[in-house]
Amino acid sequence: MEKSLEQIVAVNLTELRRAKQWTQADLAEKINYSDKSVSKWERGEGLPDLKVLKQLADMYGVTLDTLVTDRGASNALIQAKKKPSRNIAPRVIMELLAVSMIYLIATVIYVLVASYAHVNLWTVFVWSIPISFGLLTLFNVRWKFRVCAIVFASLLAWSLLAAVYLQALQYNIWMLFLIGIPAQAAVILGSQLSIKKHSRKDSQSHEQQL
Repeated sequence: MEKSLEQIVAVNLTELRRAKQWTQADLAEKINYSDKSVSKWERGEGLPDLKVLKQLADMYGVTLDTLVTDRGASNALIQAKKKPSRNIAPRVIMELLAVSMIYLIATVIYVLVASYAHVNLWTVFVWSIPISFGLLTLFNVRWKFRVCAIVFASLLAWSLLAAVYLQALQYNIWMLFLIGIPAQAAVILGSQLSIKKHSRKDSQSHEQQL
């Protein structure tokens, strides 16, 4: 049985949205439509107008032809996996630039303190490490790179403990690192809760429209 245009567009829109790990509510917010409209499109009960289709195509980085062609989204996603993404490079550069600025500020502070106060403030570089990991965590959470966000959040927890330990080195409080075990568990469990929350939100939004 030949699929209708509504069914073809519905499948393509659903696959592309899920590939972005967005809920229907997330997409609705991005295009200034209600999640009821998004749900209706993905059930094949209606079509977005041409302006919205073009907006969706641009948002997903595909052509209009992809959205109206049977298995268009599947083929586009397969092709995207075969070639390196060009969108990652600017984000990596932005992250490196942000981290560089942190160490630039740390270096300026170190030089000024060493020059005028004659104090060797080497710990400023130690504290730059958890600050950098914290910033990288925020970037990757914002961009929904969940695996990278978990890795950087874990490094943030352990480097923060290391910074505290080195700051109070004379006290040799090595047992401080035991805090890292529950902290690491909290990072992992928190990431799992976030994933389940998004999945449940997506399912509830879809079920409410059925």
